[in-house]
Amino acid sequence: HTQGLGRRIGAYMQAHGLDLAGQPVVIPGGEKAKFDDMRGALRVAAAAVESMIGPDGCMLVLGGGSILDVAGWAAAQLGGGVKVVRMPTTVAAMLDAAYADNAALDLAEAKDALRVPAAPSAVVVDVSFASTVLDGVWRAGYSEAVRIATVCDAALARRLADLAEGFKSRSREALDETVRAVAALRGKKGDTGFAQWAALRLEAMSGYKLPHGYAVAIGIALDTAYAQLRGLMSSADRDIVCGTLEGCGAMDGAQHSRHLLSRADAVLQGLETWRFVSKSGEIAVPKGLGRHVSELPDIATMKQALDMLK
Repeated sequence: HTQGLGRRIGAYMQAHGLDLAGQPVVIPGGEKAKFDDMRGALRVAAAAVESMIGPDGCMLVLGGGSILDVAGWAAAQLGGGVKVVRMPTTVAAMLDAAYADNAALDLAEAKDALRVPAAPSAVVVDVSFASTVLDGVWRAGYSEAVRIATVCDAALARRLADLAEGFKSRSREALDETVRAVAALRGKKGDTGFAQWAALRLEAMSGYKLPHGYAVAIGIALDTAYAQLRGLMSSADRDIVCGTLEGCGAMDGAQHSRHLLSRADAVLQGLETWRFVSKSGEIAVPKGLGRHVSELPDIATMKQALDMLK
């Protein structure tokens, strides 16, 4: 939605002596891009082949997490792979998807089922892109910062609580500070996969209508409830996390997801899907604030946590 973006890219390339190998490929955004019988990915791959992009070439990908996945998946299929530079345009992508070392497409019952190694050559974040997204997409994206801070950095988790109100009102300064802090943390500690199993399952159950950021927020609330029931996390620490999610508006999707949460057995099938996707079945569970342990989930306790969340 950035006005005149194509012209600006062209002007940049010309000013820096760079050649475009072919015309830009534009595909619809949102999760539907990953669940379209590979049409988008094949369009990207066909354009790369037509332009004869080889090992010395590079694919610049601008978009939200779904677009980064689709283009990255296509690039990974090409002979020898094609270098990819990711330029995320949504809050969630700036905080999470842009740094993933893989790319994935969805199947009906399993989000990210078709996953391939696809680490980017570089990530370039321009937070001004986020000014074009809807309020709900902005607020829900904050859940990705909360997700990594909850299990990796207690000080950042508390700082995010302080920033939540300003973030909800779309403070550019709050976004800039959050993106910088999360990028630095990811550089040091990577990602744990915390709360992902539930988010992936809820999105699939909704037919990919539940936005990813909202699904992540619900997943965080569920897994912190599980950690509290397991005696690994105090109610005070959980209040910090869930209070941040509510304060920034990331939990707004919960009220529209009650019909999903009421199907406990269907939700918990997500643990089996996670076993398939992660190849281990272990989930990251908060141990206090800013730390975590990896363990095979106790189903009975997770059912209790789901009741607690509802």
